[in-house]
Amino acid sequence: MLKRQWSGMLAAACAALIISGCGGGGGGGSGGSGAAPPPVLASAVPGDGQVTLTWNTSPGLYYWVWWIQSTLGVTIGPSGNAVGSEVNTMPPFVMSSLLNGLPYSFAINSHAGDPNGPGGGQSNSLPATPRYAGNNWVPCTASGGTCPPGAPTLYGVSFGDNAGLLGQDNGSLRFYLAVGSGGSMFTSVDSRTWTPLPPQPVCTPPAGGALRATDYGWGVYVVVGDNGTLCFSGLSPLNPTGIGLAYAAPPTYTAANANWYAPTTLPPNLGTPNYYAVTTNQNGWAALAGAHVVVGSKGTILWSGDGENWAAPIGSSIPANDLYGVAFNFCGLAFWSWVSVGANGNIIATPDLNGATSWTNACIKTTTTQNLRGVACTPNSMPVLIPGYPPLFFLPLWVAAGDGGVLLNSIDGMNWTTPTNFTIDNVHVTAFPVGIRALNFGTQFVAIGDSGAIFTSFDGATWNSQVSNAGNNTLNAITQPQGTTIPNGFMGAVPYGYTVVGSGGITTLGR
Repeated sequence: MLKRQWSGMLAAACAALIISGCGGGGGGGSGGSGAAPPPVLASAVPGDGQVTLTWNTSPGLYYWVWWIQSTLGVTIGPSGNAVGSEVNTMPPFVMSSLLNGLPYSFAINSHAGDPNGPGGGQSNSLPATPRYAGNNWVPCTASGGTCPPGAPTLYGVSFGDNAGLLGQDNGSLRFYLAVGSGGSMFTSVDSRTWTPLPPQPVCTPPAGGALRATDYGWGVYVVVGDNGTLCFSGLSPLNPTGIGLAYAAPPTYTAANANWYAPTTLPPNLGTPNYYAVTTNQNGWAALAGAHVVVGSKGTILWSGDGENWAAPIGSSIPANDLYGVAFNFCGLAFWSWVSVGANGNIIATPDLNGATSWTNACIKTTTTQNLRGVACTPNSMPVLIPGYPPLFFLPLWVAAGDGGVLLNSIDGMNWTTPTNFTIDNVHVTAFPVGIRALNFGTQFVAIGDSGAIFTSFDGATWNSQVSNAGNNTLNAITQPQGTTIPNGFMGAVPYGYTVVGSGGITTLGR
């Protein structure tokens, strides 16, 4: 995500120069058929790598957002200091791909008639400094929304973002999807109000089983669960429109449509394994070939390039241990592209970008026989230090965690040990106090687990415990928005940096 944030800043700056050079509007003066009175920017609320902007609108006007990484305020115009712009926006507008800890200034101006024509006078300028999320958690019961009805146990959650893929809703169709016991599925626009999906036969595990995980990537939602349950919804030959979760013109959104499908192709003699985790190699790095990887019982691994046709990896040596977690290496670390963790401390990996071949034992050295449930990694970059601001990057690192609170670190994906400087709230420990169910890395590590436990860390060794407000519920899965700017504000603000789901239908939101 941090690499994408840098690239997003550069792209926005280049876009602003191009727009200015083409006379696309945004001048600070008035006059011309596109002139409009200066609007008032009402608020700029910081989030994790993002700022949510609000203002009052007038009929027939279009709005541009301008920004600069500075506390000096924004000046719009040919001689102004604005370095980036977002065109034809509506509030609330979430400006993301920003760097935490650095101050920004924002302003807007309005355009009448031609949205790309000359702009009117600019608004007031407001400052905001994005900050890390995860130290303030709000349960769905206190978020002003509606919890998933029926108090199901939720095992998986994903955030779907098709920006740049499908072109629906100007590329901003975004939905949260949560899955759980009895084949239950729920969707949400903002992670606060959840709506149950109608029963999806192809996604319902037989014999009362559960759906265990979901992920979104390359325009496809994939859902997996017990007894061989695997289904998908999204962009594919079976569903060429790519709309798995239905969308209607703003401001009305439907929860979902019925376009969920069973795979067309599966490996022969697969049987009906339990699938425990699924992930993708899409994280804003469009140069990669699209791939999804599913892991499950008895060493089962499947990969797919489209979510519809699945194959077992070839040329691999995979122990028959259950696999509970899998992650793609977005971090630039050496050796492995995918790492999967599982029963008895088992860690396997492959260098293949698609996960289609060469899976093997990744451990030269490990210090646990506990079941490992989650794995994640940090970016491969030395810290960038700016006087007066927090470091922007950290040393590259793999982190795995699981039962008994076990924590393992690795700088190469082969040697895994408990860090000697492992501390929680400045107290030296040898394990988390509870079992860990999942790990996430966006701008920091987040570990979740039993008894409502949530821990955060910047370096994978020094952790802080957080008050989840989730009671004694087991927390099973975590997701976050993908860090892309939300065009036009059609989906409303995404005010929370993290969404966590667990037992009792609980969702808790980190901001």
